[in-house]
Amino acid sequence: MTRAPLVIVSTRVMPHEIGGVCVKAVQNIFPDFFIENVPDEEEFPVIRETVELTCEGLAPDHLLELLAEQRILDTALDAMSLNLQATSTSFLISRQAALSRKVAFVLETERTIGGIIEVILESEDLVDWLQEATWHSGRQEIPRTVGDELSMRSDGSVTEWFDKKGRSTIQTDD
Repeated sequence: MTRAPLVIVSTRVMPHEIGGVCVKAVQNIFPDFFIENVPDEEEFPVIRETVELTCEGLAPDHLLELLAEQRILDTALDAMSLNLQATSTSFLISRQAALSRKVAFVLETERTIGGIIEVILESEDLVDWLQEATWHSGRQEIPRTVGDELSMRSDGSVTEWFDKKGRSTIQTDD
């Protein structure tokens, strides 16, 4: 497998949020997310400002395990490559879903309850790594690549595999 990318993860703890809960949500996806100064829970009125918590050099292994368990590897390939530049990409995950050890991708245009986790991946061979990391046996029948004609659209809408009459819109070699 291609070498894993540099993984940078961050989340914002708003004044009304409990820092420990926010960190726990991130750790459910990235167990090696370690922050020394987690904002304490405060009594009302809270005087603390929004705090950005960032950790660099994390392992993507647990994220990939969760994606496979949830059977969302094709969605992950699309969501993780929507903002792909030459050697980097970024994507958002719901922090509320992460509290339940679930991965739910969030589009940049969406507002989500419970905050977000921002993930940045950087690597010289990022496209190859994304395709390898999200590979599953179903791709033997229906191959997928970054940015192919089956990718979800930038607004998150799906590419239909069947027309309104139930006929396949994708061609296989069979």
